[in-house]
Amino acid sequence: MGILVIAVIGLLVAALILKLSVRMVEGFSPGYGRSLLVVVVAAIIGFVVNMVVSAAMGVGGAALPAMDGSEAAAAAAASMMGAMMGAMAVSLLASLFITAACVNWLIKHPDGRAIGYGRSLLVSLLYLVIATVLGIVIGIVLGVVIGLGAAGMAASMG
Repeated sequence: MGILVIAVIGLLVAALILKLSVRMVEGFSPGYGRSLLVVVVAAIIGFVVNMVVSAAMGVGGAALPAMDGSEAAAAAAASMMGAMMGAMAVSLLASLFITAACVNWLIKHPDGRAIGYGRSLLVSLLYLVIATVLGIVIGIVLGVVIGLGAAGMAASMG
């Protein structure tokens, strides 16, 4: 249940970030509902593409190699990490292009003309940069808060 709540809050915040990105690049702000639609459609398409990329690169269902300290185990682990990093890079690029396509397809200027794929790509890039920076900041803040809470609990126990 918690994951669902976090996902919904993430989508709602992502729609606000998309509105800001369109405003910064194009000079107008689309409706919140339209921005939310773009984020949801891009997330669904991105999820499907990510599953396909992961399966194609052999990352998804592979069993972890036994870590017995041998050179073969180390090589297998390094190979799997390389495949995972490659899949993440391909997924990130795919996300950039998918979001740009959704922006181009679903968001129009107030006069009805399309933004254009090039400008949509710029909106998508700005959107991903803002979302990534915000995610890092939230991660650091949560890490500090959880760390301080754990330290306080440890100090009170003994």
